[in-house]
Amino acid sequence: MTKAMLDKFLVNSTPRAILLYGENEFLISYYSDIILNKIASNYTSMYFEEYNHQEALNCLGVNNLFGQANVLLLKLYIVLTKKQIQDIFYMLECNNKSFLIIEFHKSPSINDAEYSKRFKAMATLFKPTNKLQDIIEVRLYQPFRDEMLKILNQKAMKLGLNIDSYLISMLLDMQNNDLSIAYSELDKFIYFSKITPKLIQELSYSLGDIKIESLFDVLFEKKDNLVEILQILHDEGIDNMMILREVGRYFYILFKLYGHSKTHGVLDSKEALGYKPPPQILNIWSKRSIKITTDKYLALFDIINKWRVQQFEGKDVSMKYLIEIQQIL
Repeated sequence: MTKAMLDKFLVNSTPRAILLYGENEFLISYYSDIILNKIASNYTSMYFEEYNHQEALNCLGVNNLFGQANVLLLKLYIVLTKKQIQDIFYMLECNNKSFLIIEFHKSPSINDAEYSKRFKAMATLFKPTNKLQDIIEVRLYQPFRDEMLKILNQKAMKLGLNIDSYLISMLLDMQNNDLSIAYSELDKFIYFSKITPKLIQELSYSLGDIKIESLFDVLFEKKDNLVEILQILHDEGIDNMMILREVGRYFYILFKLYGHSKTHGVLDSKEALGYKPPPQILNIWSKRSIKITTDKYLALFDIINKWRVQQFEGKDVSMKYLIEIQQIL
């Protein structure tokens, strides 16, 4: 099932068992919380190495004293065996008040390719049975920007924040398109009656800005230390998926500025982006945006798409595509 299909399903239904996995850790936890809130306020959880199969079966098989739902939340690195899954589904069939949520995460000790191999093995086992139909497995990819903004706007409404949509977009940009950080940052603003750009700049913070900007400096100035910069980013905890996301975001911003200036003959960053970046940043963006031709933008987005596909397949191709981007620039 896709994320879009899951959204539609959750409007009127609740899965008896769901497996959440994929490239975005935030969305895995986000949908897990949504489903937990739909089912019950209390649940039993087992995290990673503490998983005990017999205890899991006992949890699913016992009826709640107050007639409430039994919810078992598992956060796992390991693939459960076919026998273990069959045992769990049997207990769900026997007890219609029991529910299962599995968050299948990528272990820090494995690479993307190994994680892909593991979640495909788990998903293969997660299929409906004759007696149990609402069994769902969902792969959660990195969300597009409009999806991230939708989630952030929904949280802002839930918190009752007096914040314009363009300011939420600004907050997301400040966090380098990191949805998880931007989502948490919104909590800081619940005590303010009106949220302004100045307030966001004062209260929010950004991770890795200088280091990411140094990567773009190397690309545009055609310096020969790409390997060194990439290693620094990795040492700082910025992985290949984050780098890919930042590169895509950066050229999308430049393209929006380029398109606006080509169409109107003058650059208005508020109209092009929905907000006004700091002058020193806008100065760099505007100069770089007009140095790239339409054909080169198309070539850059083609490279980024190829990079994204191979990254999802677990291939380490960041250096290859960064070199190709640098050559185009």
